[in-house]
Amino acid sequence: MQILFFLLVIVSIVTVTSVHSASAEEIPNWIKSKIKLWTLDKVEDSAFVDSLVELNKRDLIKFQKIKAVQNTYTLPKYDETVFIKIVGRSSDVGQTSAVSLIVTDPDGIRTEYTIPVLESGSYSTSIPLNHDSPTGTYEVTAYHAGNELSPYYFHVQKNSIIPSWMKVAAKWWSEGKISDVEFLSGIQYLIDKKILVLDVVNISKIDPGLDVTIHGQKAVRRGTTQNLDIHVENFEGMVNGATVFVRVEDYGENILKEFKGETDSNGDYSISWELSADYTDIETFLVYVDVTDGISSKTKIFAFEVYCLCGEPNCKCRN
Repeated sequence: MQILFFLLVIVSIVTVTSVHSASAEEIPNWIKSKIKLWTLDKVEDSAFVDSLVELNKRDLIKFQKIKAVQNTYTLPKYDETVFIKIVGRSSDVGQTSAVSLIVTDPDGIRTEYTIPVLESGSYSTSIPLNHDSPTGTYEVTAYHAGNELSPYYFHVQKNSIIPSWMKVAAKWWSEGKISDVEFLSGIQYLIDKKILVLDVVNISKIDPGLDVTIHGQKAVRRGTTQNLDIHVENFEGMVNGATVFVRVEDYGENILKEFKGETDSNGDYSISWELSADYTDIETFLVYVDVTDGISSKTKIFAFEVYCLCGEPNCKCRN
């Protein structure tokens, strides 16, 4: 009963200085209907959380901003431990000296790990997460061969906890006993005071990794030049300085050409090479493109054919 009285005081008295003035038209009817169904136990708690997310999108309430993250994890149950796998890649291929990994938790506490690196430049480790680990955004910074690699972020959250008495206030609001302004002000107050815990991550900002596109000729005449343009982006835009490894093979898995370079400020890396004039028939080649920015990596395959024209010397014509 005390907590119900506390909520009543919040909803009825809190001023609207922290939330701009709202009218009935500002909260869509479909959101009201969804919350009303929640108060009647006809939908799950997630429906109420979704409604609050929609209110946040309309700037009617404000969640705490969270940094862009690669992954989100939920705290384990009491007396349980889960392990978060951290993987990365250094552009210093062949440098097998260890990576120094520094994990900074939301409270600012730093933990350092020393991790071996494979000749390919890749490394991985696991860090523990307990039921009482701090919630919020963790930053992972890696150093290898004297260079700082791109930082990596992940977010740790609790399961959203909605107090049972919240339904009482929401029901009053759905019945018109509480105005929109009072309801929104009360919700905002509970969020600000961390009474209502909502760790909502903006999914649109989660890093999906590297996006690699390859443009080139699908059919190239023997004795001429093949040109490939490789473009690299991530969730922030064009990637400058990503390391690109290119390997050209035939179907017999013979390596014909190898290239290594970095993307420019536009996220581009281009290569070209002259094809032999000795091919007597149609030949198919595979181009393996490996790209890494020090944290994420991506492999793409580009296939093309080399042909000759009937009537040319040593060219097998097909009917």
